[in-house]
Amino acid sequence: MPKTHVTIPFFIPHSGCRHRCVFCNQIYTSNTRSLPDEEYMVKKIEQYLQTIKTGVTHIEIAFFGGSFTGLDEEIQKNYLAIAHSYHSLHKIDGIRLSTRPDYITHRTLSLLREYHVTTVELGAQSMHADVLQQSQRGHTVQDIIDASKLIKEYGFNLVIQLMPGLPSDSFEKSIETAYKTVLLQPDGVRIYPTVVIKDTQLETLYKEGKYMPLLLDEAIELCAHIYSLFTTNNIPVIRMGLHPFDDAVADTIIAGPYHPSFGYLVKSRYFRNTLEDRIKTFLQNNSTQTLAIELPQHNIAEYYGPHKENIAFLRIVFNTVTLQFHSADTQEPVLLKA
Repeated sequence: MPKTHVTIPFFIPHSGCRHRCVFCNQIYTSNTRSLPDEEYMVKKIEQYLQTIKTGVTHIEIAFFGGSFTGLDEEIQKNYLAIAHSYHSLHKIDGIRLSTRPDYITHRTLSLLREYHVTTVELGAQSMHADVLQQSQRGHTVQDIIDASKLIKEYGFNLVIQLMPGLPSDSFEKSIETAYKTVLLQPDGVRIYPTVVIKDTQLETLYKEGKYMPLLLDEAIELCAHIYSLFTTNNIPVIRMGLHPFDDAVADTIIAGPYHPSFGYLVKSRYFRNTLEDRIKTFLQNNSTQTLAIELPQHNIAEYYGPHKENIAFLRIVFNTVTLQFHSADTQEPVLLKA
């Protein structure tokens, strides 16, 4: 599928953060050690713009890592002025940045609106006080709620970032966090299951046996439920799992459910769970020895799963019926007596 959305990313690792959360080492995860300067920014933006292909409908400049609204105000203005100059010339369509809930105020949002920022991503991580405290987030659940409401009040797109599997978290707490996030009506969410990064407090806790990260399959199943909840409520999930890293960066991950294709694995589990429920309901109301299942061609890979493991799983679960799978030009699976 042709790429229609291009993001020109700039990383500001730990900048604007007044303390370090137990899980965080953005120097490793962003593979960046210093703040971008004006010359570097302009050069990178121009390089991106020169390579963008026909068919791209949305281009944005984004500031990731750190807490953008925690930066010195003059630094914010310098970065935003560069981004806004390209926006005013209609060379880009939006400006995106990420920050913390407790760094959102009327003053900060007024500044962002002045430079035509379009999207604010909020690192919420959890909607449970004990999880936030154990992770040393330094803000409260109420801070998340207040910041989310204020961001939407100022007219920005709101994206909320969640981290299932933090210290003191559980399957039930993560699901409840997702439910509470739905109530905030974000325009999108990112789901990053917690991994243990080198040179963090979480690494120390893990090596002391005081913290156990989610296993990969546990994270996939949990995130499939969370993905289902957001999808049902028409909230786009724009990212699941950390971006694929090169070997040097991947080697800084000590433990946890990191996989370069994590999003695909979660969607595949979501489709498998959905299909299992539909087949079960169909067989409760219909008697047949053979069931033909037409799967949507546009996401057939997710329905099949890696190495067609979803098909094998379903044939084992429903071993009293012969299941026949076919691809078809349909939006939803179609179940038919064969």
